[in-house]
Amino acid sequence: MPVGSPLSFSSIARDLQVAPQTVQSYISILESLYIIFLIRPYHKNVARSILKEPKLYFYDTGLVPGDQGAKLKNTFAVSLLKHVHFLNDTTAKGMQLHYLRTKDGKEVDFALLDDSGDMHMIEVKLSDQSPSRALNYFRSRFFQDARCTQAIMHLKRDQHVDGIQIRNAAGFLAELSA
Repeated sequence: MPVGSPLSFSSIARDLQVAPQTVQSYISILESLYIIFLIRPYHKNVARSILKEPKLYFYDTGLVPGDQGAKLKNTFAVSLLKHVHFLNDTTAKGMQLHYLRTKDGKEVDFALLDDSGDMHMIEVKLSDQSPSRALNYFRSRFFQDARCTQAIMHLKRDQHVDGIQIRNAAGFLAELSA
């Protein structure tokens, strides 16, 4: 199960031959120990959001198995979570961190949402500079007023293409509040 992939408790339970509640208990323990955290998909109906598959990330990026792309997405997840916690502690914005996904698999890595309904969608890439189709899809179909950022690790120059800010990943992270 790669970091940042939807986490199916029942699939893991089937592989380990244990009850799904046992897997949920283990995940809960890892969360309580601040080893992992979950990011849930955004849905206007909170009950549906809770039922959908969350994504798992590590607090310590050194624990992330996989390639440079997985480590970059995990770094973004930790940094955005820290940013959200800082804003919630110091302002009255009521920030939330989610991801976006449709039934047919279109996905945006992260969505920052505040209690006024403002959304900032963020897609993370190693080097792909072409504007994300998923960002365009979600912006055009559901969130016309949302800010859209595609953060790219290997980008020489920031640009603005079709309503999407294409940013250097390090520069983007440096501007977060915490």
